[in-house]
Amino acid sequence: MNVHRCAARQRVLLIDDDESIAGSLFRYLHTQGCEVDVAVDAASAALRMSAQRYDVVVVDPYLTGGVLQDDGALLAMIRGQQPTAALIVLTGYSSSALKISAEREHASLVLAKPQPVTFLSQMIVDAFPSYADESLTSP
Repeated sequence: MNVHRCAARQRVLLIDDDESIAGSLFRYLHTQGCEVDVAVDAASAALRMSAQRYDVVVVDPYLTGGVLQDDGALLAMIRGQQPTAALIVLTGYSSSALKISAEREHASLVLAKPQPVTFLSQMIVDAFPSYADESLTSP
């Protein structure tokens, strides 16, 4: 089975307040060699992004009851602070407005929850800029 792993210094920011998803994805990506940070709200995400450059940002724009909030504002903040990062939107509340916001902010993917951790990890690793040449094969 061909498994892609993170190369040295490739950084991922997970912005999600669902501990089961963020925690599982964090642990799995960490075992794949990624440097991973987790933010559970927009304020902590903004702090992390102001201090660190990320290669990939995975976000659920509807944090803690935020389905009625402007999903575009969080995506715009991410793009403003991390203009070169690949942006992956992962949410249980997809809508046409969200898809328009994601397209406007040049999101790489919009995925519906739930997704298997291995699939999400593959999508994240595939989103790294120049990673295709560095894949490893594992047993």
